[in-house]
Amino acid sequence: MKRVVLFDLDGTLTDSGPGITAAASAALAQLGIDVPPERLAHFVGPPLDETFREFYGLSPERTAEAIGAFRAYYDRQGWRENAVYPGIPALLRALKAAGCTLLVATSKPEHFALRILTHFGLADCFDLICGAPPDDPQGMKKPTVLREALRRAGVSALSEAVMVGDRKYDVAGAHAVGLAAVGVLYGYGSRAELEAAGADALAERVADLRALLIDEKEDSVMETHTLIAKDLLRIGAVFFRPEQPFTWASGIKSPVYCDNRLTLTAPDVRGDVENGLAQLIRTHYPAAEVLMGTSTAGIAHAAITAHLLGLPMGYVRSGAKDHGRENRIEGRLEPGQKVVVVEDLISTAGSVIEVVEALREAGAEVLGIVSIFTYGMRRGLERLAAAHAENHSLTNFDVIARVAADEGYIRPEDVRRLLAFRDDPADKSWIG
Repeated sequence: MKRVVLFDLDGTLTDSGPGITAAASAALAQLGIDVPPERLAHFVGPPLDETFREFYGLSPERTAEAIGAFRAYYDRQGWRENAVYPGIPALLRALKAAGCTLLVATSKPEHFALRILTHFGLADCFDLICGAPPDDPQGMKKPTVLREALRRAGVSALSEAVMVGDRKYDVAGAHAVGLAAVGVLYGYGSRAELEAAGADALAERVADLRALLIDEKEDSVMETHTLIAKDLLRIGAVFFRPEQPFTWASGIKSPVYCDNRLTLTAPDVRGDVENGLAQLIRTHYPAAEVLMGTSTAGIAHAAITAHLLGLPMGYVRSGAKDHGRENRIEGRLEPGQKVVVVEDLISTAGSVIEVVEALREAGAEVLGIVSIFTYGMRRGLERLAAAHAENHSLTNFDVIARVAADEGYIRPEDVRRLLAFRDDPADKSWIG
């Protein structure tokens, strides 16, 4: 895994096309050139002076005038006409958790880059944000900005660094300074463009970029477990009280309480969770045709994950309705369809197995279950095995207990008691 990752901004971290093309259209209009924004995607990525000269044959003086008009519009409103690509916040946090140094290297003026990343809550993910100085009328060329970013970050071991961008300028700039380059295909550069530029690797989606940057599958899985554990602890979705146990509805005394519904009200954590669930499904159940949430906690997660994957979804009630069509399964489900069940947490697994059985009775082929959190209790594991129901979770009780101790939520000596509860909830000796 590369220890230093340099990111382009436009078309790589954010979909900045609408603001850039609108600013370019406004700048050209000021020069008497009428071009609608939808025909100006070529402005996303390369330095402005190159694009104005190459496509419109402007003189140096007219180019400077166009750049001034462009930046006036962009400063006023264009920078807001922007959106972070789904999965990018989770990727950045994953790379930071893995110990990577993260840099932004953009030809955009540095103050714009900082403003945009701060607006989207991403600035703190980066060790350095490097762009063109505000008094530079043309913008820095990519090799220049890359060298400056590496210099300011104190990076000299180029073999430990990689550049990530969406255009040929990113690839050529990286190679000019001795860096490997990953081209992303979800931005504004085409596969043909990036291959012709000599990209060392291509990533079609953010998930593919993550797989390239965190290249050890086992390390990636463990890192995801830890990231989600930290997220859940940070927002109080999971908290421990070994000295004053909670009582579950089943009567079990528990030192831990889990309320994953809180993830829905924390957008950054929600993004980590839903992108994580989507990746679990891509990895373990690529043949999935429908997602079915458990009622009620799994419904929202199934809906958001299905949206990310472009799949239909529905949900399974705890019992049939007592009115109308008396449905238990809501949403369209055809016999033989391949279904993945989305659950928020699994303890003894009784409720999720009821959902699996209801789907099977309706003729579905249940491929498996994905969940946010699992306790890993013996009873639950035995039930899942007997029902031939496979589960993959984003994190588990063991990881959360370890992270909670590492980060001071509980005492290190409490971990043993927590794991004793996990092994046998009926044995209350851990309480004392």
